[in-house]
Amino acid sequence: MMKQVQLKAVLEAKQRARVNGNGGFSGSRFTGSKGWLAVGTLAAAAIGSAVPAIAAASVVAKDGGVSGQTISPEANLPVRRFSIAAGGLEEALKSYEVTSGLKIKLTVPVGTLAGFETKGVSGLLASGEALGKLLEGTGLSYRLDGESTLVVGLQASADVSVTAQQAMPLTRFTESLTETPQSITVVPQFVLQEQGVSTLRDSLRNVPGISLAAGEGGAQGDNLTIRGFTARNDIFLDGIRDFGSYYRDSFNYEQVEALEGPAGIEFGRGSTGGVINQESKVPEQRKFITGGVELGTDLTRRVTVDVNQPLGKIASGPMAGGGAAFRLNVMGDEANIAGRDVVENKRFGVAPSLSVGMGSPTRATLSYVHLGENDIPDYGIPWLLNKPAAAARSSYYGFRHGNFLNTHDDIVTLKVEHDMDEHVSLRSLSRFANYPRNAQITEPQVCSNGAISTAAATYGQLLAPTSSLNSAQLCQYNGATDPSTILVNRNQITVKSHESDLWQQDEAVLHFKLFGVGQSMVLGMEGGRETSNPTRFTFTGVPSATLINPNEDLAFAGTGTVSTITHLASDSGGVYFIDTMKLGRYIDLSGGVRYDYFYTQQRQYTASTGVNLFLHRVDKQPSYRAAFVVKPNEHGSVYFDYGTSFNPSAEALSLSVSTAVLPPEENETYEVGTKWDMLHERLTVAGALFHTVKDNAKETSPANSTITVLAGNQLVKGAQMSVTGRLGRDFDVIGGYAYLDSKVIASMYFPNAIGAPLANVPKQTFNAWLTHGLGLRIQGGLGGNYVASRTASSTIPYVATAWVGTTPANAVVTATALKQVPGYWAFNGVIRRPLGERFEAQVNVNNILNRYFIDEPHPSHLVPGAGRSALFGVNYKF
Repeated sequence: MMKQVQLKAVLEAKQRARVNGNGGFSGSRFTGSKGWLAVGTLAAAAIGSAVPAIAAASVVAKDGGVSGQTISPEANLPVRRFSIAAGGLEEALKSYEVTSGLKIKLTVPVGTLAGFETKGVSGLLASGEALGKLLEGTGLSYRLDGESTLVVGLQASADVSVTAQQAMPLTRFTESLTETPQSITVVPQFVLQEQGVSTLRDSLRNVPGISLAAGEGGAQGDNLTIRGFTARNDIFLDGIRDFGSYYRDSFNYEQVEALEGPAGIEFGRGSTGGVINQESKVPEQRKFITGGVELGTDLTRRVTVDVNQPLGKIASGPMAGGGAAFRLNVMGDEANIAGRDVVENKRFGVAPSLSVGMGSPTRATLSYVHLGENDIPDYGIPWLLNKPAAAARSSYYGFRHGNFLNTHDDIVTLKVEHDMDEHVSLRSLSRFANYPRNAQITEPQVCSNGAISTAAATYGQLLAPTSSLNSAQLCQYNGATDPSTILVNRNQITVKSHESDLWQQDEAVLHFKLFGVGQSMVLGMEGGRETSNPTRFTFTGVPSATLINPNEDLAFAGTGTVSTITHLASDSGGVYFIDTMKLGRYIDLSGGVRYDYFYTQQRQYTASTGVNLFLHRVDKQPSYRAAFVVKPNEHGSVYFDYGTSFNPSAEALSLSVSTAVLPPEENETYEVGTKWDMLHERLTVAGALFHTVKDNAKETSPANSTITVLAGNQLVKGAQMSVTGRLGRDFDVIGGYAYLDSKVIASMYFPNAIGAPLANVPKQTFNAWLTHGLGLRIQGGLGGNYVASRTASSTIPYVATAWVGTTPANAVVTATALKQVPGYWAFNGVIRRPLGERFEAQVNVNNILNRYFIDEPHPSHLVPGAGRSALFGVNYKF
């Protein structure tokens, strides 16, 4: 009941607070979108946590429990004469500290208070009573901690502290970010807005240790590497896997969360290097309309609208007294890519959601997302002699009127939550998702072999053999070839596919004591069916292009035939248990175990042979995790974390004759790290050292592509750090650095590749974004990204002239180094200024120095980064 009262107070406070909505802009930098984001974070923390929110008048024990007696905490506080004027709550609390001689400790996200107003307090009053008056109408409460400290926050439990700038709304994470033993980077909505970000890919440039990759041949959409391992299938939406092959737009994001390190017990299969979770916007109990209009030098035209409408209180039933609200987000986007010819992106999205029971013990949200895309896709430029071909940045090797990528994604989610009491909360999440796509994309290829060499193969000089037999003829081009004579093969990647997902996830979050030890426990189970039904085509007679002057307006003249028709269904389920034990104030022990069942069956028809092939695979695999956290004081933690994960053969919803017989790849990760809140919790600094090993990586025989074994070992070790701060005076900072040392440490088929770096793993990545007030109500921001050089694979092409069993004899090495792209720096900036109370002007300049770089590498093609562009926008709120 206390939690219900507190939640209602918070939601009502959000209606009273003089804070603007997303895109809002009053004179203060902390009002507007940032202020409302902070308030929304408070609500998310309250709703997502099963820890009871204790009213200010309760005495809270040091262990977080509530005593049996309700006593006013101001009874023992000194009486003082106060004269604090109405205005901003943040400044009022500072004045309160001076007058009362007491210390205020905040347990809310940094910068949150800047959005709240107080009516002030005056007169001769007990210090506790005076603080209560200052907090009236804010939804915040306080409690006494010791003799001279008052803890102000949304929740009065001593064990709940949301000190980072953003919270983790997923219920399987019961502790604050500072006390969670894992590297977690939260990219909030206000940062996305400041940077003019419109895609998930650009959102993740704010996270160290992540590098982007080009789309796969048969699976388009977002592709990335986390801490050295592919995360193509580790993207989640509100805690459920979002595996569709599409490019994700950020119009309905509240924030993006990157969880690096072991996450097998929380998310199931995959998650070798970590996972990405997209957190959706949800209805709120206040009325607003916000959005923006953007025009860009790269012909960008983008419109977003965010409408929220409260629907009043529910009169009866289990949600009686709770609020209801409807929210609608709409987006239309059309843009070219700066510096690239022909390429065009067109997206439309709509995301309605309805919440009922808001602020009551029983709550439900029904949401729907539709995202449609109609692009002229870009697979960039070809490789030549293991380097990006010396082509103009603008060169497009596809067909303007023959290439397309169409997706129409529909995702329906129902979330139901119920707080039984202050000890037990239940959550149920149901989803149906549908991901159809139709694509025909040109992949430019110059010969895949390099210059001939017969020297011995050793890492750093030559590497042989490779991951697959290259039986093509030797390349006729070399470093002395006139570029105008080089021809580019236009390989057509064509697929019609339909993926779907029907999923159910149920969790219970428990808070109790066992033998005097506090427990925060999550019990969960989930399962469902995922399907994939691709039809693939092959083409003959496609005209080639010249490297220097490709003709994108050439009529497409290829003849296409069906190659394969595949129907695949995976039935999977998992049960998991996670517990955090609080051994006093200074030490937490946590751990968990998960057991997954993954059954896949596939039927594939091959047109060239007329053969129907039936395959199936069953995997039953546990995952484990153990960690401990030491908290030297209330502002920091030091932790150690160990976790396992696994990658089944059908992880990406695909099987072959060679992989259907293989058990999962297995991974282990060790991580030690620390997190600290500084400068009165305005600055959060985190760092970690980690060590991840994949013990049995898949290897395909270079002699026979139908033979795959689990024989490779791969290692990624390194360090990363991040800093996030809202330092006042319009000064925000977000930054990160990661060092990744990756290598092949064992191989059956490719012993000469031992020591080679893993594909798409830059040794160093760096990101920074800073904003600051420039005067005259202008806010400026500047940021940059550095990505070191990367290789496209761990091995290189070669031709074997003879074989002894599966061992090459007289192998002819046809390349002298790994395919590699150089590192790069890119810088972006923003200028913003309010235009009255309703509108704000914003100008973003991306790639300020117009650097040419390879943004997304792939073993068969390369996608350049966008050139310099400017976006001119007007944000609005009503």
